[in-house]
Parts: sequence; C-alpha cells; structure tokens
Amino acid sequence: MSNATQQIADELGLTVDEVEEVGIEDLIDEDTGSSGETTYSYYFNVPENTPKHILDKKAWSVGDRVELSLNTFDEPDDHA
Repeated sequence: MSNATQQIADELGLTVDEVEEVGIEDLIDEDTGSSGETTYSYYFNVPENTPKHILDKKAWSVGDRVELSLNTFDEPDDHA
C-alpha cells in the first residue's frame, strides 16, 4: 500500500481495501483548467467496476465525478 492510497482512503471515507478494489489511485486526474498550468483539484470518475456496496456507501453512481481536495496528497508537515 502506498501512502497515497491511505491519503485517498482518508479523504473519501473509504478503507484502503475499498480504494484498491476500485483502483481509484490509478484513475485520479488533475483539473488544471483551461491554462493547464495550475492544479485546481484532483478528481476521478466512478468506474463501471465499482462494487455495489461502495456505490451504496458513498451514494455514488457510475460516471459520477468525485472531487478530491488539493491537500489530499500533502505530507503532514506541509501545513505546519
């Protein structure tokens, strides 16, 4: 498990196993707006292979865009 997987799990309120089950870490893209120079957020679209128990837990539908905060991947001391 990577540190990023744990950070994603914490951000989304999922377990690490659930994040890995869906493969969320590999789906995340940066929203850089029209300029492509500044990252405004991270996001992924809920894939078709998402198990029903996760869809129900998060009230997601296949194809939904899920936003992650800009701070999702910060190191703990980045906010000191």
